[in-house]
Amino acid sequence: MWKNFIKVTIRSISKNKAFNVINISGLAIGLASAIFIILYIISETGYDRFNERSADIYRLYLDGKVSGQEVKGAWNSPAYGPGFHEEIPEIENFCRFNFADNLLLWADPSNKYLENHIMYADSTFFELFTIDLLEGDPGTCLDEPYTILLSESKAGQYFPEGDPIGKTIYMNDDSTLYRVTGVVEDAPRASHFFYDFICSYSSDPQSRTPIWLNNYMHTYILVRPGADQAQLDAKINEVLIEKIRDQLMAFMGVTPEEFMEAGGRYGVFTQPLLSIHLDKEILVPSNIGYRPIGNRTYLVIFALIASFILIIASINFMNLSTARSLSRAKEVSLRKVVGSGRKQLIRQFLFESVFLSLISLLIAIILVIVLLNPFNGLVGLNLVLADIFSWYMIPSFILLAVLVGLLSGSYPSFVLASFKPIFALKGNASTKNGTTLLRNALVIIQFSISIIIIAGTLVIYWQFRYMTNKDLGFDKEQLVVMERLFPLGDQTASFKEELNKHSAILSSTNSTAYLGIHSSNSPLGIKGRPPGESALFFIYYTDEDFMETYKFELATADSRFFSEEYSMDSSACLVNEAAVRNYNLEDPLNQSLMNLNPGGLDQELRIIGVMKDYHFLSLKQEIAPQVIILQPESFQSAYLTLRLGAGKNNIEAGLKHIEDTWRDFAGDQPLQYFFLDEELETFYAEEKRTGAVTLIFSILAIFIASLGLFGLTLYNSQKRIREIGIRKVMGATESNIVGVIGKSVLYAVAISILIAIPVAYYMMQDWLRDFPYNVGFQPLLFVIAALLAIIIAMVTVTITSLKAARTNPAICLHYE
Repeated sequence: MWKNFIKVTIRSISKNKAFNVINISGLAIGLASAIFIILYIISETGYDRFNERSADIYRLYLDGKVSGQEVKGAWNSPAYGPGFHEEIPEIENFCRFNFADNLLLWADPSNKYLENHIMYADSTFFELFTIDLLEGDPGTCLDEPYTILLSESKAGQYFPEGDPIGKTIYMNDDSTLYRVTGVVEDAPRASHFFYDFICSYSSDPQSRTPIWLNNYMHTYILVRPGADQAQLDAKINEVLIEKIRDQLMAFMGVTPEEFMEAGGRYGVFTQPLLSIHLDKEILVPSNIGYRPIGNRTYLVIFALIASFILIIASINFMNLSTARSLSRAKEVSLRKVVGSGRKQLIRQFLFESVFLSLISLLIAIILVIVLLNPFNGLVGLNLVLADIFSWYMIPSFILLAVLVGLLSGSYPSFVLASFKPIFALKGNASTKNGTTLLRNALVIIQFSISIIIIAGTLVIYWQFRYMTNKDLGFDKEQLVVMERLFPLGDQTASFKEELNKHSAILSSTNSTAYLGIHSSNSPLGIKGRPPGESALFFIYYTDEDFMETYKFELATADSRFFSEEYSMDSSACLVNEAAVRNYNLEDPLNQSLMNLNPGGLDQELRIIGVMKDYHFLSLKQEIAPQVIILQPESFQSAYLTLRLGAGKNNIEAGLKHIEDTWRDFAGDQPLQYFFLDEELETFYAEEKRTGAVTLIFSILAIFIASLGLFGLTLYNSQKRIREIGIRKVMGATESNIVGVIGKSVLYAVAISILIAIPVAYYMMQDWLRDFPYNVGFQPLLFVIAALLAIIIAMVTVTITSLKAARTNPAICLHYE
């Protein structure tokens, strides 16, 4: 029986090459698209699963509320790890992380390298994480201060002659020497953190700080199997309250209970290791050692796109097979006459469907293999081919192909098997199959899905465009930010003064942070209010030229920025409008903030100006309270921002002057700088990538739908070939005939638009809610999506039907 099925299937394919090429192509593209998206979902959900005890590892995060401002991030005090481990039996072990970048390292003075991925970790690192130490003793390699592990790739770079164990790495200057105690494998691709070097955590002098309120690094804990997370969190917070009691009283003058009664919140909780990569709610202090956080919403979007594309491809198969059923009516009837049963016929046609689907799967896998690297490069992903050939993937793909074949071939099989020989042999099976309504319904579903994908793509692109082009409230153009200023030592002011002498450099400013990134987020008191009512601010320490360089504006006529003309500005500050609103500063220019210090030695800061709200953080975050404080002259800031004159000549001349001046002041130390507008655009890399992926797959979805429409129109044109001949004899023009054939398709697309637009609107508005600043409802985008669907459908129908319309009427009337 199966041998006969194969013969009949091959014969059927060879007789209907055009339809089968369309069917196989559509399914292959649909399956390839689904495989790409499945690989992406597997990659995103597979982070950190390589660790043997991944289910027992948690990262601690701080969840607090100070004066109405929420704080939720994976920053801890160095005291957390040892403190909780000592007090809570469920905690088996702990490991603390910190990261550093822009450090100059060398083993050979003639080959110095600027490194950005340096991790500081406890000696328990290898007890928590299943990462191979290729050389060295995992139990002792990070015990002593100033010891360092090199990743496998860096070991070859720094010590090409061989074994690095026991040799020395220089860091920043000759006084800081690190002894190499091991070589560690490169950070696994599926790890949420990464590194090039791992230094002993005890090398950091702050690692032994007793201050529980000083949160800046990361803590991971290993708990005993079966520990209840909720109970663990409760015990952690019981210990925390007692540990911070005295320090909170010293800093804010309140007990933890008084702080919470006033509406505050301060707690430490556990975040499962396996949920870290896709948990965007819990922030990290920086992204130096962490891979970009994924987004569960995007996984859902891509899963829906994969399902939609498969549905469209399956509908193509079903539609074309049903439409072609009339051409096989006589074949089915003859089979019934000679004894074939209905079940046997259904099995035959289902076998054909699954056979075509498996051929499509083979082509799809070949397409994925060929296009994987270009796809990765185009959308900025790191999918690997090995995931396709894991033990469960190939069987899953085969099962998927079989299911697609069965689902897409089920209805045509029942339609074909239901033909009655008496009608089919008389040539009037068309009056008995009743498939026209189904085909139209399937076309409506196809184009509804296509319109939803088109509209979604347009909204995602528009949101990305909005975020990268929105007025931030300051001028981000022609700004160059220099980092890693420590080689200047105490010459920063002189260096800045020398830079300002060049006409291409309009102004420059020295600050602890540049606009666009998180600065320190700390509580400040408000003079005249109880200590428990302190307010949380993003604090920027700057010089007098910060406002001139960034070109933001003041909110009131009485406000002013720092000036060298006012000697008392060292005890002054500026706040933004968000701070005035959030903290009810009714007369801000007559109020003061209190910089809280232990022991009651608070510094009073007079407010001398209110700044208009500008986006000093990403547009993914609402504008928060900000304070700017004049930094002392001796203060060593992290960044120097320069405003260059407009035009290519000014930019080139300015950069050359920066490089020459840096060389004069810092010698052979590497210069680090970037353009601020380019840096800010990287904040939206996830949205850009999502837009690129959805654009690619929306094009594929449209192509597959158009392919099915092409085949369906081709079949309808052939079926109505005699009608077309008669119409031409009666004087119909080509446009008349194209209109007759395309009218039903246009009706179907119109219904698709009515169905798709409300669905697309609901889905995209739900997505936009994640952004506090978004494009909102843009009717034009949905109109464009509808027009694109109409144009694509009519172009497809026109191209197909023109061939029939141009056929000689004599040939048409001799047809059959």
